[in-house]
Amino acid sequence: MKVLLCASEGTPFIKTGGLADVVGALPKALKANGVDIRVMLPYYKKIKEKNIASYCGYAYVRISNRNEYVGVFHSEADGIHYYFIDSDRYFGRDGLYGYGDDGERFAFFDFAVLEAIKVIDFMPDVIHVNDWQTGLVPYILKNNYHYYPEYRRIKTMFSIHNIQYQGVFPKEIMNIMYMPYSSSLEYDNCINYMKCAIMESDIVTTVSDTYKNEVLTDEYGYRLNYILELRKYDFYGILNGIDVNKYNPETDKEISFHYSLNNYIQGKAANKQHLLEYFGLNKNENVPVFGLVSRLVDQKGIDILMPILEDVLVHSNALFILMGSGDKVYEDYFRYMENKYPTRFKSFIGYSDSVAQKIYAGADIFLMPSKFEPCGLGQMIALRYGTLPLVRETGGLKDTVKPYNKYEDSGWGFSFANYNTESLKEVMYFAIDTFKDKKAWESLVKRAMELDYSWNKSAKAYINLYEKMCKKGGY
Repeated sequence: MKVLLCASEGTPFIKTGGLADVVGALPKALKANGVDIRVMLPYYKKIKEKNIASYCGYAYVRISNRNEYVGVFHSEADGIHYYFIDSDRYFGRDGLYGYGDDGERFAFFDFAVLEAIKVIDFMPDVIHVNDWQTGLVPYILKNNYHYYPEYRRIKTMFSIHNIQYQGVFPKEIMNIMYMPYSSSLEYDNCINYMKCAIMESDIVTTVSDTYKNEVLTDEYGYRLNYILELRKYDFYGILNGIDVNKYNPETDKEISFHYSLNNYIQGKAANKQHLLEYFGLNKNENVPVFGLVSRLVDQKGIDILMPILEDVLVHSNALFILMGSGDKVYEDYFRYMENKYPTRFKSFIGYSDSVAQKIYAGADIFLMPSKFEPCGLGQMIALRYGTLPLVRETGGLKDTVKPYNKYEDSGWGFSFANYNTESLKEVMYFAIDTFKDKKAWESLVKRAMELDYSWNKSAKAYINLYEKMCKKGGY
């Protein structure tokens, strides 16, 4: 089985969000299960400056009345072959997204992917594309390459990582594309790259089973639920995993004390004390520490957390350590809380892998009160380190966190269903009260660390779908 995975970002080369983590980890799990997997990314300026890739060759694509140069470069990481599409015009910029010509930039990338296949001499059985930036690939494949027998047998899978971002552009963008028009491209009198991918891919997936069901509704579907309904028999939810080698409390270089199930009580206590010391808080293993690592935006539930933070601080003995950046109103509020409660509340405005790992290992409770969360990685990382997640029951959070039931002694975290401050506050106090029962808490931590959210199970689910597509024959 030969698979080419295409995306707009991927670790260890370039990252702005969770998509990059998937692109960095899934190929390794696919390879471990016998797949000949290659990855194709844009050759952004930030990657190019690292000088880690070698030149393979070139091609041209027709776009915007030009024959546009396509440079193809190669690098290898963790045994995976990565190919980069080079164009100074489109990718020689400081950032990845947010430019006025993003529609043209990623249309170029999608055309270039199919031309680069010839350069790298790798004809895949499946092209697996991700999010709107690669959403035109299935359509271009069917309409511009149908006269090549070797291309006609290629199948396509499209994975939705966040349906909110769809790649919507004015219809005039068709003027730069050398391909026929189809209703698959159009939605609300615009060109919608994600809608096109949903309509033209052989199979559509998203990153958790609950999120799959949510995006079929008006509340979460961002008006593409009607389009997904047309493909519901070819639409699957496959939960993301985490890189268990990277996120491993036994080997993590960023934490102060390595631990496993054999010494987790000692390990958690040592890392908690180090975390408190790092942030200048008084060491006290008898008080619960809430941790949060997040973008500070409405989606992440910050808007329902803010109104109750002070109440919880005043009426409990809990400590809070929060890290993130985003909307200025949230950043300013966390700075205000730190100034008002310097011995109870600490914030790190920005992002640091090192600090994040300290929070995952040292906190007792990990906050993720998201309004929606397609999959979420933070809760799974926290569980790996024995930090109990407190989440809203949505998307992948619902699929990965079973709430603690003290009467049945079941579950491994805390959750609430209704998106409001009172529901969040109630479960936060329940978590604080549960922490006081040391025997129950230690049992929960052990149960959390025994879970397996590696990529192996997910990789096998993807392979099953790849094989299902390939059995159908060419288009």
